[in-house]
Amino acid sequence: MGDLSEHFSKREFSCRCCGHLVISGRLLLALEHLRELVGLPIKVHDGYRCASHNEQAGGVTDSEHTRGTAVDLEIPGLSLQEMYAYALEVPEFANGGIGAYDGNFLHLDVRGRAARWARVRGQYVGIDHLVAHPVLMAKSAVMAHSG
Repeated sequence: MGDLSEHFSKREFSCRCCGHLVISGRLLLALEHLRELVGLPIKVHDGYRCASHNEQAGGVTDSEHTRGTAVDLEIPGLSLQEMYAYALEVPEFANGGIGAYDGNFLHLDVRGRAARWARVRGQYVGIDHLVAHPVLMAKSAVMAHSG
């Protein structure tokens, strides 16, 4: 299906500005793991970004996108909360960056240390503004049913 891996193509990850492509093998393996978990196609919004594209996109300086270690994606048919819960099941993402965006997409990266955030109406805030940690959701559901 894809020319980078089973489910992903170079076109999806190439810079929208210049067509250049840099992608981490760890990122690609983590995305295949995510795809296997959800059993649904993943829509890539943005992969690699050259410095110019990163600036145009409003990316932070030294963005993981400019290293080929990040992707912005959505999984049609899943809520932001569901996408977040699945991302946490992939060790490379659980130990990397996960950003939730009010445009109903996630930023995922394999930076090697956990980082979490949300962007709501253009402002960066705590991830809990858009999603709840799945363990907390489970506790809340149990408490609601027992009370």
